[in-house]
Amino acid sequence: MEPRMRNRVSRIKFASVVIAVACAIAVAACGAAAAAPPPMIVYWAGEKVPESELIDLGPPEGLGGTVLEGDPKISARIDYAQGNLLAGVFQATRGTVLIHFPFTEHATILSGEVTLTDEWGNTAHLGAGDSYFITQGSVILWEVRGQRVQKTFFNRTTEDDPPARMVIYKKHDDVSQSKLTDLGPPEGLGGTVVSGDPQISARIDYGDGRATAGVFEATRGDVLIDFPFTEHATVIEGAVTLTDETGQTVRLLPGDSYLIKQDSLIFWEVARSFVQKSFFNVVDE
Repeated sequence: MEPRMRNRVSRIKFASVVIAVACAIAVAACGAAAAAPPPMIVYWAGEKVPESELIDLGPPEGLGGTVLEGDPKISARIDYAQGNLLAGVFQATRGTVLIHFPFTEHATILSGEVTLTDEWGNTAHLGAGDSYFITQGSVILWEVRGQRVQKTFFNRTTEDDPPARMVIYKKHDDVSQSKLTDLGPPEGLGGTVVSGDPQISARIDYGDGRATAGVFEATRGDVLIDFPFTEHATVIEGAVTLTDETGQTVRLLPGDSYLIKQDSLIFWEVARSFVQKSFFNVVDE
C-alpha cells in the first residue's frame, strides 16, 4: 500500500469515529428499551438480512473510511451494545474504501463477497461463511465488486490495541492439530461435562487479558457452559448443536455464526468427531 494512502488515512480524526460509534450505540439502546437481546443470536451463512432491518450509517468517513472508488453506502442492524462492545449485521454496497479500523473486530461474511488487503500486502477474498480478525488502527483496503456484501460482526473499541496483520479464517479450512494447544478440562472455561470425554484446544491469535481471539476445537461430547465472556464465533469445520436457557436449539454448520452474551447458560453438543470455530471473546467490565 502506498505511503501517501497511509498518510491520508492517518489524518482522519478519531473524534468523528467516536461520534459515529456513539450514534450506533444510541440506536441500540432505543431498541433495547422495547426488548432485551436474547442470550444467543444466530447468523446463518448465505442468509441475507432484509434491507428493512438496516439503519443508514451515513458516509464511510464516519467509520474511518476514505472512499477511493464508487459511491458505497453503509448500513447496519445493531443486535448488542454494551460499553465499548458492539455487535450486529453490517452492509456495504459496491465500492473501494481505505479503512483505518476504529475498533478491533471479528466478522463473518453472511452474503456477497469482499476483497481485503492489509498494509503488509496480504490479500484475501472472502465469501459467505469466511471470517476475519482485524485489530484497531490497522489500515485495510476494502473492495466490493458485487452489488453488496453483508457481514455479522463483534467489535471492541479501546485506546491501546496496536495495528497488526489481519487474520483470515476460511470455511472448511480447519487448523491442524499441531498448531493447537491443549486447554485442559472444559471446567476451566465454565463448562460441566454431561456426557462423553470432550477435549478442548485452541490457537490463540490475539489476547490482552480481557479479550481473546483465535481458533477453538472441541471433540465429541456434551457440555453445559456458563459462558464466562461475550463471544462471537463462526464454525470452520464440523458441527455443533447449541441450546440456550430459553429453549432455543440450533445446529451450526461451517460458516454459521453465533453471538452469546456473558453469563448465558448454553448446552453444547458435538455429536461427531470434532468442531472447530474462529472466535473473539471479551470479558465484560
